[in-house]
Amino acid sequence: MTEENNLLKKNLERIKEDLDDLQRYVDDLTMFLPLAFCTVNPLNLILGVNQSFQTLTGYDEMESIGNSIDFLFLEKSKVQELKEEMPVQKDSIQKEFVLLKKNNEKVPVSVSTLARRDNNDNFLGYFLVITDISETKEFQKKLEERVSEKTKELEIKNVEVTESRLALLNILEDVEDAWKKAEEEKNKTMAIITNFIDGLMVFDRDNVVRLINPKIEKFFYISSEEVINKSLNELKDSKNMLPLIESLSESSLFQNGNGSTDQFRAELVNKDNLTLDISEVSIINEDEKIGSLVVVHDITREKMIEAMKSEFVSIAAHQLRTPLSAIKWTMRILLDGDLGELNEDQKGLVEKTYSSNERMISLINGLLNVTRIEEGRYLYQLELSHIEDVVAPLIESYKTEVERRGIKFNINIPKKKTPKIAVDAEKITLVIQNFIENAMKYTNQGGVMELNISYNKEKDEIEVSVKDSGVGIPKDQHGRVFTKFFRAENVIRMETEGSGLGLFICKNIVEAHKGRVWFESEEGVGSTFYFSLPVRSQEEFEDFLKKL
Repeated sequence: MTEENNLLKKNLERIKEDLDDLQRYVDDLTMFLPLAFCTVNPLNLILGVNQSFQTLTGYDEMESIGNSIDFLFLEKSKVQELKEEMPVQKDSIQKEFVLLKKNNEKVPVSVSTLARRDNNDNFLGYFLVITDISETKEFQKKLEERVSEKTKELEIKNVEVTESRLALLNILEDVEDAWKKAEEEKNKTMAIITNFIDGLMVFDRDNVVRLINPKIEKFFYISSEEVINKSLNELKDSKNMLPLIESLSESSLFQNGNGSTDQFRAELVNKDNLTLDISEVSIINEDEKIGSLVVVHDITREKMIEAMKSEFVSIAAHQLRTPLSAIKWTMRILLDGDLGELNEDQKGLVEKTYSSNERMISLINGLLNVTRIEEGRYLYQLELSHIEDVVAPLIESYKTEVERRGIKFNINIPKKKTPKIAVDAEKITLVIQNFIENAMKYTNQGGVMELNISYNKEKDEIEVSVKDSGVGIPKDQHGRVFTKFFRAENVIRMETEGSGLGLFICKNIVEAHKGRVWFESEEGVGSTFYFSLPVRSQEEFEDFLKKL
């Protein structure tokens, strides 16, 4: 019996040692588990915790053991539900809680529990594992936000696609309507072009004819089949079209093909002796020349009326000039005292009459000049000359008068003589004289005048300009400056004398020389009037004379 007791005692000691080893193993295992782990008794009191538990919660082992699990979590009601479930739950339970750490930080966690039972299925407590899911939650939140964003984008895209589909349908309907309207407008335009009173020709950017109307066919006795899709050079082979093509060939717009908005005008007479006005203008699209439009207008009737008017003016002017000349010399005799001395009152009256008569003679001469210009017989003594030789006498004759009026007169002439130009010295003198007199007349004392002569190598032309610091020309009247009888409103208020023919005559003199005339002006600041004449060689001068 004693031996059996001893044997039993030894077995019990061995079993106890094994249990102690097992306990130490379990303790070591739980201590180094990476999961926050604790054991809980049936009263929901913490019996033990591992190192991960202490790290996660911030509570050390002594602060945790013996406390209810309630203090660990924010949701007390959910903790109570867990306590009630554990005694009856055989499978593991997994729930999400908010962990209250010792430093009051709130961390989302996943809590897993598993009941401990003996062989008789009695409830002995449970294991509780806490997992930090804050990163998972953050990722989930971002994922949900991203999904939400994408969902919204897809919804927007879907709406846009729907709207685009509707818009496309509307556009297709609009395009169809626009096409119908375009066809209608095209038909209307073609009807207008066909029945237009003037002749119309359309050239593309390569100077190839793309369209003509019936009036062109009538003016030049050609058919559209003979002209359409032919270039300017190819049309020179057509005898009937040759006068028109030669006129257009002189246009700089056809020569250089630039995008200029300038216009070209010329006149010609066809085989029916009709006088035709030729106008050519560039067709511009977004600052690029895409073609040219030529308009041919029958001005035969206007030319006849103009000739009759010019003839009447010429006859009337000649008839008036004879008695006016007689009056002039009679007044001169009286002023010179050839018929006896006049008293001051008489002399003053005769001087006023003489001055008025001079203005009448000047007006008559102006009208005669206009008549000669309109008849195309205004240049008589053309010769090759230097512009300085024409200008020099004028400078001397006006310099004293300009300075007497208290106006500073600056003269800028190249030291080296400029190339020669074809010039009627008398007529060009008239142009420069008109520019200087206008500048002198409308510049106040203390003002500045400037005469400039220069050679433009790029354009191969001589440029002359007269600048002043006078009253200037109102902007709204710039377009009428070179027309007959024009005088600016501010000038009329200053001085009532003047016929308004001077600049018209100047323009026609310069253009008869195949030159250009233009001006720049600002009211209250001053004006600059320019003209330029092309440089000509002896051969070019002779060709120019032949064409006059």
